[in-house]
Amino acid sequence: MSWRRFLGRLGSIPTPEERSRAAATAPIRVALDTRALNHEDATGVGRYVRALLTAFGESHGVAVTTYGERTPRLLGPQVMTPLRMRRDRAQLVHGPANSLPLLFVGLPGVVTIHDLAIYAHPEWFPGDQWFATKVVVPRSVHQARMIICPSDATKAATMRLFGVEAARCRVIPHGVETEFALPASPSVRAEVQTRYALPDRYVLQVGTVQPRKNYITTLRALARIPAPERVPLIVVGGFGWKYGPVVDAVRDLELTGSVRFVGYAGMPDLPALYQMAQAVLFPSLDEGFGLPVLEAFAAGTPVIASVPSRKSPGTPPSLRRRRMTRRWRPTCAAFSGTASCAIARWRPVAPGRPPTPGPRAPPRTARSTNPSFLPDPVERRRRARARSCGRRRPR
Repeated sequence: MSWRRFLGRLGSIPTPEERSRAAATAPIRVALDTRALNHEDATGVGRYVRALLTAFGESHGVAVTTYGERTPRLLGPQVMTPLRMRRDRAQLVHGPANSLPLLFVGLPGVVTIHDLAIYAHPEWFPGDQWFATKVVVPRSVHQARMIICPSDATKAATMRLFGVEAARCRVIPHGVETEFALPASPSVRAEVQTRYALPDRYVLQVGTVQPRKNYITTLRALARIPAPERVPLIVVGGFGWKYGPVVDAVRDLELTGSVRFVGYAGMPDLPALYQMAQAVLFPSLDEGFGLPVLEAFAAGTPVIASVPSRKSPGTPPSLRRRRMTRRWRPTCAAFSGTASCAIARWRPVAPGRPPTPGPRAPPRTARSTNPSFLPDPVERRRRARARSCGRRRPR
């Protein structure tokens, strides 16, 4: 009797092909650091983690276990948590907020580096960041098998600061919740307008009040507009650190009646706040990604964003207007596959996982993602005339 007849029977030895097939279909056991979710007013990183959890919960290829303990302050997340991950038989550790546990317990790691502006401009940040910038982040970057960056700029900064090879860095742009693209109902708009005491017309700036968000430039630009023509500014975001100059500027520029700080706004209110605004301001001095710009694009609201000047370090960034049009919506939709791309990047890292093809990152070309590659109608006509003049007439 041929030995092939026993394949697949109870007690038979599985073939290498069957082992590979079983490993490819079994879910990856991922240990996810969720300390960024321990705050009620979760901002960019917290929303990123929450969106990952939601997407992975709908996926059959990932089994996620969350670890959000913060105490004891050092021993808890850096020593006790990785030991629990090992005990829970995790196959991979994902640090979605710039760090991995300091204690290495033999598990491969993936870390998401959102922003590295603190290394270039430490004066913009609180002064108690030494342990994070000198120990936690560098060790996490060198320990991780895969580094996820939201933009090419963050990838370049990671390679430059830590000497990381390009093969270990993967650019997976952030996404936005679908609620931003869904028109808010009249009742929701009325409720949000009443809750925040919004005027009929306003411009919006979203972000923690801190030096890097460059609220000073916004206030100076607003002060140059005559008071009768001035559109009120609504600031959504809590007071972070070193915000004293912003408060002083509101008083010194006599903008008390034109600026309102409404504090943190959660996801139920953010889409309506964006959609009702006349424009969204984003004069930030440096960003790893710039999520409010993408949120405004999804909401269909015009954006006024900064383009830092390269002539002089002390020159404030100029402001450039970018209006949302139909051609931006496919670009915004392409960013919604962040979680699927992360799963595809996890598979080669997890031990014992064959490099099976998974969801691929959306195609990213300069023409599809950079607003400067989208010329206005006047510029398109000028280029068309130039091309027609350069053609040779047939003899």
